[in-house]
Amino acid sequence: MPALRPQTKVEYFELFFDLVFVFTLLQISRTITSDGTVVGIVHGTVDLILLWWVWVAFTALANMGLHSSERRDIRPIIFAVAMGLVLLMALTIPEAFWSDSKLFAYSYLGLALLAMGGGMWVLRRNHDLTRALKRMGILALVLPVLVVVTSYVPDPTISIALIAIGICSAIAVPFAAGSVMPISTEHLAERYSLFILITLGESIISIGDGAVKAELSPLLIACVLVALALVVILWRHYYVSVLQPGESALHRLRGRDLASFVRYGYTFAHLFMVWGVLLIAVAIKASMVDLTTSLNDWLEAGLASGALVFLATTAVFTRLARGAVRPMLVVSLVALVVLVALGPQLPTAALLVAVTLAAAIGIDIRSIGLRQTNRDLPASAE
Repeated sequence: MPALRPQTKVEYFELFFDLVFVFTLLQISRTITSDGTVVGIVHGTVDLILLWWVWVAFTALANMGLHSSERRDIRPIIFAVAMGLVLLMALTIPEAFWSDSKLFAYSYLGLALLAMGGGMWVLRRNHDLTRALKRMGILALVLPVLVVVTSYVPDPTISIALIAIGICSAIAVPFAAGSVMPISTEHLAERYSLFILITLGESIISIGDGAVKAELSPLLIACVLVALALVVILWRHYYVSVLQPGESALHRLRGRDLASFVRYGYTFAHLFMVWGVLLIAVAIKASMVDLTTSLNDWLEAGLASGALVFLATTAVFTRLARGAVRPMLVVSLVALVVLVALGPQLPTAALLVAVTLAAAIGIDIRSIGLRQTNRDLPASAE
């Protein structure tokens, strides 16, 4: 039986596929901002969860690699078709679940079937892996089928209840895989870090999107730069607490330990990181309009809570990778908890500065700059 070649690098068709998620994340943030209530945040969060499972499914498809005897790779075609379906979903995100969302629902079902079909094609020569994929597929299809059902249900409460059931089924999918499905570790770490970059990039777009709607002033310029500094700090936290420990753990772990680490550290923990950055992006976009008043709605309150969710999840990831959480990161988390409580009493500009400083507390000064290895140095320098 031909063996699967591990996927050692992220392919160009995967990078191209991610471009459509830039617009998708922007649509989710716009949906939350336009509503401005708890309902809007819940709506956007559910949209994010649904889109996350799409991205995870196609990342798994790319991560499988191909059989050693395979002559042609049709995955670029599959990913191109998927891009069209994701784009259709993104266009209808504001209407999903609340009104006529049939285009959203059937596009989502199409994506699930496409990912399942692609996986069956890649694994068609390995009967054991094919059977495992079928078990996963049965659970994975529950969510898209229920999303289609909700498009015919006028009551939003019933729709949310059905989707909650579907999400629970989707959460069970990685557990159904066990330790049977192959994992290309080098590809996995790079792939998830690239999605975090896309999410942070969307937050930069949100900074500009909010700033252009306000009158240009020295305060606005200063806050734009502070907001950018916050994004840089978040990326540095990810690099030190997630990317490096994650790569080390992926190379060190085997079997069930590896499958468990991928399940909790990547499939689940990275969703919370993306959600935290999304809350920050929405808050910054809303707050740039008026930087002198105190917080008075749920959107801007996401500034401290989003940073808290992101940094707390990086700490959890570090522990999953069997690393030690830095004491100063704990101090940073405590400071953010305080800011979540005090945020509504502070002017927006002051809160932005405070959140940025609180996030910066957790940065390890010794990690500033990128450490070079002998592999990175030119031959003449070794």
